[in-house]
Amino acid sequence: MTDLTPASDHPLRILIVEDESLAAMALEEVLGMLGFAVIGIEDNADAAIGAAERLRPDIVMMDIRLLGPRDGIDAAAAIRARTGIRCIFTSAFADAETRHRAADCEPFGFVRKPYFPAELQRALDHAAGVLKGS
Repeated sequence: MTDLTPASDHPLRILIVEDESLAAMALEEVLGMLGFAVIGIEDNADAAIGAAERLRPDIVMMDIRLLGPRDGIDAAAAIRARTGIRCIFTSAFADAETRHRAADCEPFGFVRKPYFPAELQRALDHAAGVLKGS
């Protein structure tokens, strides 16, 4: 059986950035079942940047396609530059050009949609290990 608890005693605080409300709610539910704390949900780049600055999550779960003119890579880059907070990209779009653009944000990883809880758990456990070591 898979251990469904975060890597530390304190659950990671996660900001979800996802333009599809049903997908955001589903991700929030899965993360909660895995023992992580979702502290906010945003659907566009500007709101995501503001929420990251205000809420200071440990990690941002960032979709690549967002509402509005800016995408998740733009948002992740701004969040990283302003706060130092890194993300895990969640997207159905994982072509080479997208991954190359996203690599500059130094993400903890990519989880392709549709995803499984075990994939999310692995990505978040990796991120928690990196954060714990820093």
